[in-house]
Amino acid sequence: MKTIKFIATDMDGTLLDNNRKVSEESVRAIKEAQKAGITVVVATGRDYTEAITPLKEVGLRLPLICVNGADIREEDGNVIQQQSLSTDQFNVINRILQEEEIYFEITTSKGTYTNNEKRGLELVVDLLKTTGEFSSYEEAMALAEKRFEQGAVFRTDDYHEILRGEGTLLLKVLAFSTDREKRERAEAKLAQELNISVSASARDNLEITHQYATKGKGIEIMTKRFNLDVSEAMVVGDNFNDVSMMQIAGYAVAMGNAEKEIKQLCDFTTATNGEDGVAKAIRSVITHQLQD
Repeated sequence: MKTIKFIATDMDGTLLDNNRKVSEESVRAIKEAQKAGITVVVATGRDYTEAITPLKEVGLRLPLICVNGADIREEDGNVIQQQSLSTDQFNVINRILQEEEIYFEITTSKGTYTNNEKRGLELVVDLLKTTGEFSSYEEAMALAEKRFEQGAVFRTDDYHEILRGEGTLLLKVLAFSTDREKRERAEAKLAQELNISVSASARDNLEITHQYATKGKGIEIMTKRFNLDVSEAMVVGDNFNDVSMMQIAGYAVAMGNAEKEIKQLCDFTTATNGEDGVAKAIRSVITHQLQD
């Protein structure tokens, strides 16, 4: 294993356990890494507000690569860089997703918005149920509703009105559909008409961002900020929006619950997110380097 001076971890399905919390074991491992001189950052598809909530709950303050690299922040929340989609690009994205009857939300510099709360809740519940973590519809719905209760998602009747707001940047369009053919057609149309980045944090979604807004680009920016090289970085993730950072990092770790294709891309597979896989990966690096 190469010398690791920088660790970036995804959140959902990775750093967060099955209750969407950062476990005490993960907190301890992160602090051990920091004490060993390793910089630890979070790289997530979540927006800033939704990303800092579980970190605040356990008293962690970390640099953040949010919205798949569209919004990069210092540990105090100050913006390092933001990459936004243009109005013209949004108009094309909006048209294509409406043609395929695909529900979507927008993530902006002012927050995340839905124009159809009922459909959004139903789709999130469907996605949560596919993970096998929930024993009932009611349990999955309770978690989905928390996104609104905690201010992670706001309601609007008109996305265009939100985007016309002064200083509002469009950072991501997050589309949901359980119809694979519709998702694939939409992705093909987007690739044909626009030069953008399209990834996925789950089997049933599309995460649409600026062409330079990827976790991989975020890792490049963040390592340079700490005067490090990407070859000194270890990244940990579980899904397809993690691929760009796995491809450039010196050492890539897949979660035990990751997709098969993700595991094949990585140097190592750790335990699942419910078994403190991130903590185990971090400690394997610390132990290896202490032995050297």
